Amino acid sequence: MSWWLNIIEYLKNSEDNSTDGNFSVKKTVTRALAESVVDLLYYALGFFSSIYFLAGIYLFFLDTGVYNGLFIKIFDSLSEPYLGSVGIYVILKEIRKRQLKTKSKHLGEYFVFSWLILFIVAVGFVGFSPNYHFNEIMGAITTITLALTVIYTGGLLHKP
Repeated sequence: MSWWLNIIEYLKNSEDNSTDGNFSVKKTVTRALAESVVDLLYYALGFFSSIYFLAGIYLFFLDTGVYNGLFIKIFDSLSEPYLGSVGIYVILKEIRKRQLKTKSKHLGEYFVFSWLILFIVAVGFVGFSPNYHFNEIMGAITTITLALTVIYTGGLLHKP
């Protein structure tokens, strides 16, 4: 449910249940946003994951430019925070699955499949094309793909 739908629902319920005339918009909006803050965190992590994934594709396949070495170092230095954010995402998703007993609307497993496809394609290019080598970017792609695959497999095996 979107955050604005939560606000509308709270406003409607507060008006219906408010018999003493003490209606506080600030309190109602604060409660609605507090429940939606986890969704906001999911979207922020999803945005970071998307940008990081696209940066990996760009740096691996378009290995050109004056600042390429700098961008590769930045990409490599963000691999651990990226895996940390994936860990946070998985923890939040598992808690939500167990508490709400509903299917998640946040489909992070598509990131796992995307990284796996990128890894397979990159291995093919490294193995069969003289223009591609096992460099820092390929090492980061390998590390991230293996970590994500292990985390995803663990989540599949440990169903609530």
